[in-house]
Amino acid sequence: MRWFLIWALLFSVAATARAELTPDEVGIIAMATSPESRRLAEHYADARGVPKSQILLLEGKPEVVLDRSQWEQIVRPAIRNWLQQNGLERKIRCLVTSWDVPLKIGRRSPEAPVVVARKRQLMVERKNRVRQLVSLMKLLDSLANEGKPPVERTLTADASIKDLTAAFDAALKAAQQRLQGLKSQDEKKKASVIFEKLFVAGGGTNALMRLVGRQPDASKRTPEQTARLALLQGRLQGVQHGVQALAALPDSVPRDIQTLNLIQQTNGTIGTIQWIDQQRQLLEKNETYSSFDSELSLLHWPDYPTFRWQPNPLYYKFDNVLGKRPTLMVCRLAAPTIQLAENLVDAAVAVEKTGLSGKVYLDARGMTYDSKSNERGSYGQYDQSIRDLAERLKKHTKLEVILDNEAGLFQPGDCPDAALYCGWYSLGKYIDAFDWKHGAVGYHLASIEAERLRAPGNKVWCNAMLEDGICATLGPVYEPYLSSFPLPDDFFSLLLTGRYALVEVYYRTKPFNSWTMVLVGDPLYNPFKDKPLLDIAALPDRLQTKNPVENQ
Repeated sequence: MRWFLIWALLFSVAATARAELTPDEVGIIAMATSPESRRLAEHYADARGVPKSQILLLEGKPEVVLDRSQWEQIVRPAIRNWLQQNGLERKIRCLVTSWDVPLKIGRRSPEAPVVVARKRQLMVERKNRVRQLVSLMKLLDSLANEGKPPVERTLTADASIKDLTAAFDAALKAAQQRLQGLKSQDEKKKASVIFEKLFVAGGGTNALMRLVGRQPDASKRTPEQTARLALLQGRLQGVQHGVQALAALPDSVPRDIQTLNLIQQTNGTIGTIQWIDQQRQLLEKNETYSSFDSELSLLHWPDYPTFRWQPNPLYYKFDNVLGKRPTLMVCRLAAPTIQLAENLVDAAVAVEKTGLSGKVYLDARGMTYDSKSNERGSYGQYDQSIRDLAERLKKHTKLEVILDNEAGLFQPGDCPDAALYCGWYSLGKYIDAFDWKHGAVGYHLASIEAERLRAPGNKVWCNAMLEDGICATLGPVYEPYLSSFPLPDDFFSLLLTGRYALVEVYYRTKPFNSWTMVLVGDPLYNPFKDKPLLDIAALPDRLQTKNPVENQ
């Protein structure tokens, strides 16, 4: 009976697939002081049957960029409180941001107390750890030196990690040569014990593992070597888990100190100095900006680091992960004019009745790609994904697919009857090659293409495509790094199955939240729901998960 209950529980969890998003699971955020924002919110609620009680009128001044402290101290708590007070925390799965809701959240202030405190502490820690490293080198110099004068050390507190590493390696090599020259085995053994301790203090358990595991043929290792290597691997894995857990916490001086203590074990004093330098560089770079919508996805999360991104638990790669943090889907109703924004809704509702028809235009660049050598997010990977999509659609659908695999882009007049589009790379310069079909969906892979959404005549791609008649698009409000985009073969293939609405396709195929991307259009839009054009069995293998675990 006990095992039956356990099995039943596991089965029920594994079989809980994401149900189709429904209008009563949607909340709408509008600005209380903006008549246009309230008008668009009510228009969407009427068109989709979203209860009017699920419209939040957010207090505050309409602005494009929201100050991060305002977000953290006022806006985020206000949205949380509204959901709690209205009993909507567990009901709402998707939020729609309306006209005049901020588009971006700015960088954290360099003068924020936590930033100032961390910079000060990291500077002190580096100075102390350089001093520790110099002390280790002096001890190395004293090993088996037969009374020779100590080596002069001229390293300063701001010495580069390259110079520090070179000096430590030189001290290790010189000490090792002197040890080999010792004639007394007893002295050599005692000195070797000290040498290893100094070696680990400087380079950490990782360095010792490399030393112990240098024997290429594992069968020739002694039982003692094998046992020691296993012990070191287990210890290293435990410490690395600790470092990862700390990295998920908001940055602070106590977090830095705990992290440094763990890194000292894994990578030694050299590793701690490297980590300090990385953190100081990140603080100077200050990539703590985001889109409002992407940050809103993590509304229910406890505090988390704001540097760059957080993994998106709704991404298909996390389908079978249990205990995921609750994550909201977010989509934006925006366009160069309020009328165009309303048209996004009307077009989506109308096209769903007939289905989206037209041609598919895919603009690759002829770049080579090797899955074994190219990392995720490389230019080659995304270029190949466009070609993979073209091949999939030609093989498994009746769609007319036009693939340009040359460096140049589609030019004016090249793309009549455009229903779907993906291409790149024309930074901030829309090329009006398209005659968009009613209900068309497309995006352009380039930086900052959503930095303007309400600027008639502006040529960033999202703004210009919306003005030109596209129904749904996506893009970044700040520099995103290419890996932030959904892979074209993932996004469009999944959309064509009709299995998911627009916002669900987006969240199942994008890797990150708390970052720069934004989805524009009607989140419930599903142009292929009643007329799927791609069978689920024809999806890429990576999207073949049958029963994704429901977001908790």
